Amino acid sequence: MRPRIDRVLPGHGARPRADNTLNLADLDPAVWHILSRGQAHGPFTLGQLQAFADAGKIGPLTRISAGNGEPFLPALDHAPLRGRIEAAMETRAARRTEASNYVIISGEGGVLSLAVRAALNTFGQLTEPMPGTFILRSDHALSDVRRALAAATPEAAQYLIFESRGARLVWSGLPPVAAASVRAVWDAPLNPPSD
Repeated sequence: MRPRIDRVLPGHGARPRADNTLNLADLDPAVWHILSRGQAHGPFTLGQLQAFADAGKIGPLTRISAGNGEPFLPALDHAPLRGRIEAAMETRAARRTEASNYVIISGEGGVLSLAVRAALNTFGQLTEPMPGTFILRSDHALSDVRRALAAATPEAAQYLIFESRGARLVWSGLPPVAAASVRAVWDAPLNPPSD
């Protein structure tokens, strides 16, 4: 005898289940929310949040709510996430001691190129294969590279920094519209879901 497959069509409710049927949503309900840039995202299951923590996408201070009107607390305050976040932080710290490749693209050449070269020349192996485009091999963290460029260049200087190890991109000096377009494209799904 073939098992019965219950289908739920749009506009129709699901058939009532027998009391002994296991519903995974009861075991791990989607009640968690993440606060990012002042906006709540979710709901997520605990399993989804744990996967985010394992991937390093949730930091120790990321504000998370356990649902049902619970306040947004730092992720480390949630016991089911603490160990995973700490493990991801240890992995990240270990990786910081490894060398990484950076691609730095400055918006203007000339004087800015000289400032970028001066700022990064002591960070490792540096080359400028095209005007305003630099390749850096360094064991410095992305935050160190960014701080060095910010200190050495004018406040309005435009540049992009791509760090290959973590596939991260940061920028400075882009107008809000350009920054919003980068955020919309970076890590966006290639085939967005259709409505």
